Amino acid sequence: MFRGTFFHSLDDKARVAIPRKFRELLPADQGEPRVVVTTSTGGGPRTLDVYPMAAWKGLEARISSMPQFADRTRLFKRNYVHPAQELVLDAQGRILLPQNLREHISLQKDAVFTGDIEKFLIWSKESWQHQKTADEAAGDSISFDDFGI
Repeated sequence: MFRGTFFHSLDDKARVAIPRKFRELLPADQGEPRVVVTTSTGGGPRTLDVYPMAAWKGLEARISSMPQFADRTRLFKRNYVHPAQELVLDAQGRILLPQNLREHISLQKDAVFTGDIEKFLIWSKESWQHQKTADEAAGDSISFDDFGI
């Protein structure tokens, strides 16, 4: 399970190191750790969703079982599956983030990684700070009881 918040910066080649705690949870697939990175979808903040390969394959199986000719399925696939990129971690645990993915979250230099249980998210630092402030303001109104926990 991915949990926690970590801060890293892009290098001059647009590579960013995956936090060590997250790398430890990424099994090697075809000899090297791989992730699938895609753009967030829905009305929330713009993030990149990062899945270990096995979790992405499970998601693909669920998507394949959806009504393939339904407009909502097609829209979801265009917004979530089409931008997805399979990325290989290098020996230093970095990934090269393609420009279109960086642009989606307005990522210039400073990235924030947050655990999201089965996946993790990459934010621009500015967007994360803005959302964190909004979440803290709303946080007092949320309890475990709201979720049956």
